[in-house]
Amino acid sequence: MTNTQPHILSVSLPQNAHRWAEEFASQQDNPQKGKQVYLNTLAVYAVHTYLKWLNVETALNQGDSWHRGLRAIFDVADLVLPGVGKLECRPVLPGEAAIVLPPSMTQDRIGYVGVQFSQQLDYVELLGFLPAREMTESPAILQIAQLQSFDPLFEIIHRRSLLINLHQWVTGIFQPDWQPPELVFANNFRSRNTMTRPSTNSMSRVKLINLKSQVLLLVELTPTDSEVFDIRLRVYPGNDSIHLPLDLQLIILDEAGNTSMEAQARSADDWMQIEFSCQHEEKFSVKIVLGETSVIEEFVV
Repeated sequence: MTNTQPHILSVSLPQNAHRWAEEFASQQDNPQKGKQVYLNTLAVYAVHTYLKWLNVETALNQGDSWHRGLRAIFDVADLVLPGVGKLECRPVLPGEAAIVLPPSMTQDRIGYVGVQFSQQLDYVELLGFLPAREMTESPAILQIAQLQSFDPLFEIIHRRSLLINLHQWVTGIFQPDWQPPELVFANNFRSRNTMTRPSTNSMSRVKLINLKSQVLLLVELTPTDSEVFDIRLRVYPGNDSIHLPLDLQLIILDEAGNTSMEAQARSADDWMQIEFSCQHEEKFSVKIVLGETSVIEEFVV
């Protein structure tokens, strides 16, 4: 992997990349679709290789491009970055000056990478990255000249690695320290019985919070018919305790760090709760305070 010119990176395509591409292409109904899948697979694999070289975690087999049914129906070239989002890795053929992005693939992407192929398909050049927020043309046409260096991508990865991305929960991507409630509460009969039954389209996860006394933070996310998400937060006692620590505080901070809602545990409380709604891409923080000790968890919807 070498720099061939400013902001352009050359990435070799090993035989196993071609084996994946050949296998996926052979599953398609016609040669044209097979060629599309072949190039998409190599593009995704090349970006995966580059990020892996930089120790950026990827989940190659979690993307739609690695899903047999979805790649057969759609023009997909996505790469999942756990805890961050999806990159769209679009093939660029010799002589092309723009990429037409498939309409169904312009949602839920953190950005786009242009992947230029050599004639022999033995290597590709990563032409650059464009954050999704900077896509302004409609229909979605990405001009090669718009592509930037990969620095904005690394900034997004760093920033989002510090946030719990709740919108990813909708697609089944969860951070390892956020566990299913049924698993966490399996041996805690009292907490299990105080849990509300979530609606069918809700996603719930629980994290152990270490203060002077351990507590469990449950976050339940429910999409609505609009770009609004209903959020329920509950705090339960940990360490097999029966009640929450007296005066434990649950505080919701807005993006500017101002307190918007709060609750405080009273004597013999075995849980406490706050409910509110957020729009897509809205940020908020949850602060749990016990005495002089506090923990803050930052979220983006």
